[in-house]
Amino acid sequence: MKRRGLLAFSACLAAPSIVRAQKPYPNSTITIVVGLAPGGSTDATIRLMAREATEHFGVQVIVENRPGGAQTIAPARVAHSAKDGHTLVAVTYTPYTTVPFFQTVPYNVDKDFTFIGQYATVLYPNYVMSENPMKTWADVLEFAKSKPDTLRWAAATPLSPQQAANEAAFKMMGVKTLFVPFKGGAEALTAMMGGHIDMIVTADFGPMLSAGRVRLLSEQGPTRAPGMENIPCFGELGYPYSVRTGYGLAGPADLPGEVVQAWTQFLQKLSGSAEWKKLLETYNFVPELVLGEKFRAQILDSRDQFGKVLPTLNFKP
Repeated sequence: MKRRGLLAFSACLAAPSIVRAQKPYPNSTITIVVGLAPGGSTDATIRLMAREATEHFGVQVIVENRPGGAQTIAPARVAHSAKDGHTLVAVTYTPYTTVPFFQTVPYNVDKDFTFIGQYATVLYPNYVMSENPMKTWADVLEFAKSKPDTLRWAAATPLSPQQAANEAAFKMMGVKTLFVPFKGGAEALTAMMGGHIDMIVTADFGPMLSAGRVRLLSEQGPTRAPGMENIPCFGELGYPYSVRTGYGLAGPADLPGEVVQAWTQFLQKLSGSAEWKKLLETYNFVPELVLGEKFRAQILDSRDQFGKVLPTLNFKP
């Protein structure tokens, strides 16, 4: 009798923990880690996403900015986090497609991530302040040729596909320029507004373009971009490397199916939000859902394509 009573009592004590273990996802705060400084387009979209996800999932979803290391700090944090879907990373292409070719990264792009989905295709134009005397991309090249190592320009982060594309273009055109490193597009834009650099290539141009503060000169994609039909693209200019990337979400490898399904359904729901569409339009993003394996394949293909063209670029950070 005493033994049976003890077993029953032990079962009662264990029951709550069993119930907790079986509680559906999510069951605690969710963190989305951003590898860029606050204030840029990635940060803005993820913060709205976090707010909407908080309401959707019924738990707090917070944004944690971890800039630095050419955007590798954020994915490293997530790659080695618990595989329960409560720590995710905002995906930009840089730490997965170009940086691993130039430095040792604390993760394996092929094995350490579950790529959940892309929510937008991102356009990367080269642009200057509207008062800048350079009116066209041809003006930029002419200035760089006439005054070697004088044109100061930046991308959102060093070692990015955007830096590589510009470096390849300048090399092909026989011009020498000065690349200035920053930890995010917002920092680069602030520097250009202050006159510290001449030109930047980032995705953070939308609000400034709408206000008439900046002038777009070229776009790094393979074909002319929607809304940018009046400026040349790198593909038509015949440059060695053209870039068309996206923003999305990922988690550590082997995320449970229920987690992937939950976020896939959320991204699909979010894509129909009027406020979300307006924000993407503000930054001139192209709304485009690329989910699951297709998103992963797209990132790995971009990495492999960069690897093939890299020997011809003479791109040295």
